Amino acid sequence: MESQRYLRCLGQPCLFGPNGEPVRFRTKKHLALLVYLAVDARSHRRERLAEFLWPCASLIEARHSLATALSILRPRVGRDALETSRDHVRLLPGRIALDLQRLQTGDILGTEITGPLEVAAFLDNFDVPDSTEFTHWKDGQQARLLPLIKDALVVLIDRCRRTGDSRQIEQLADRMLALDDLSEQAIRAKMEARAFAGDRLTALQIFESWKAKLADDLQALPSDLVEGMAVRLRRRGWERTTLTHIPNVPTDQWRGRRFIGRSAEYRVLYEAWEGIRTGAPGHVLVLGDSGVGKSTLVERLTTAAGLEGAAVTRVQCYDLEREIPYSTISGLVLGLLDRPGVSATPSESLAELARTVPEVRHRFPAIPPAGDSQGESARIRLTEAFHDMVVAVAEEHPVILVVDDLHLADDVSLAVLHLMMRRARGQPIMVLLVARPGELPQSPQAEKLRTAGAALGIKEMELQPLTEHESLELLQSLIPDDQPRPGQAVQRALLRGAAGYPMVLELLVQDWEASGEQSLALSVDAMTTDPGSGGPAAGVYRKILDRITRSLNPTTHNVLNLASLLGQRLNDPSMYGLVDLSVG
Repeated sequence: MESQRYLRCLGQPCLFGPNGEPVRFRTKKHLALLVYLAVDARSHRRERLAEFLWPCASLIEARHSLATALSILRPRVGRDALETSRDHVRLLPGRIALDLQRLQTGDILGTEITGPLEVAAFLDNFDVPDSTEFTHWKDGQQARLLPLIKDALVVLIDRCRRTGDSRQIEQLADRMLALDDLSEQAIRAKMEARAFAGDRLTALQIFESWKAKLADDLQALPSDLVEGMAVRLRRRGWERTTLTHIPNVPTDQWRGRRFIGRSAEYRVLYEAWEGIRTGAPGHVLVLGDSGVGKSTLVERLTTAAGLEGAAVTRVQCYDLEREIPYSTISGLVLGLLDRPGVSATPSESLAELARTVPEVRHRFPAIPPAGDSQGESARIRLTEAFHDMVVAVAEEHPVILVVDDLHLADDVSLAVLHLMMRRARGQPIMVLLVARPGELPQSPQAEKLRTAGAALGIKEMELQPLTEHESLELLQSLIPDDQPRPGQAVQRALLRGAAGYPMVLELLVQDWEASGEQSLALSVDAMTTDPGSGGPAAGVYRKILDRITRSLNPTTHNVLNLASLLGQRLNDPSMYGLVDLSVG
């Protein structure tokens, strides 16, 4: 049986042959005739078709043009696809697959074989100038299909939102705005795309223009979600906002940074974020080596969630703070102090938190003194107080707690976090833990938390290095369009040196832009899997360190020289006065 042809009617129409290659038509009317026969799948009188597409010609000339068009269509659609007689013409059902069939059945996302449906307006920018009746028919079909097309675009936008593909979101949003310039879904998508491009001012301008048009045309107001997104994007005092209690969401860090190679992992995080709003457990442990992109992945999710209203607090753990009890929990509490809803925390809980985090009493000076407690009872009371604060904030907005470098967190904080997660089941609270798997065993409490992951609803996700294709795509995105591109040999050296680690690739590209042929990726023979293959390892590392040292400014150089001598007093700020560095 002959393979089926495929006719695209959404957007610019096109017929694809059995091999997937587009079939060319020299005359637009021949393609218009095929579209009409395929969409209106019934028997048509020849006179009617002739008048429909060739209204300016005489009936004899029009019928001749129709006969010519049918003779051209027949080999392109299959010789048995057209059923013709002296008076009637019909395209037999099932001989040509239509994208409209997928649209009407809701098959938008497709499969690995078919792929997602390309959605746009019906016969977008396709006209037959001398056929007014064809234009009227096209307009009628556009109106009939418009609700289905808009719903399909929403599905595609949501898919891109889950995979972090902000560039595709913007393209889909533009298509939707072309169909309905008052669509709130399209404006939301457009704002998200501009935010992830680091262009928040354009996002705000788009919102303000749309809001004014919405008020003029429909006397309507934006939803709380979209209005809240706009408020979160305003950060400077001169930008008008009446909702000052809504926290800001920084987006400038994404300017010029493409999101490459982490779509599947991002989808896991985004679907976990969606799940917590319905009470499903949504905690995630993100594992991976240094520089593989763990923090960037998590930050992208928290930016998206922040735009949608999440209250995000993040703490970065450091080796020097592992022996300081409650240092990790203190960082999380500090991030929640200015969030909406925190004032609803019971005063007794705030007083208990103030024992460990003095800033709580500065924020709420009227809270009562905390009761005396020691040992295990003190830890349990602090856990209950921390849980009360998180729940109070979560009643206003879902909460995301991020612990970066979990393996460096102090043991007492991890015990508090463990107990809090047990008590937070069914509440809109998400915990994102970031760690290097090789160092987790160094922290008994972190290992215990990981072991209890299934009971706590924690999903594990380990990031692998980028593939060669993804690394090449990232490399190309790191070099501005107006700068010279590296040759093939340089690209291979950069990719080999990075070994799939995005942060390493960024640093190597920066070094190549600054040093050219003297860059590390090209001049150090040891940029292979065996550091000693090009000579003694010490010599190679000395060359790398010398290059890094030369790039430091004098103040940083002096501070590091002093730090190398301080030993146990490394964390004593007063010692740095020896190199004229103030405590501030």
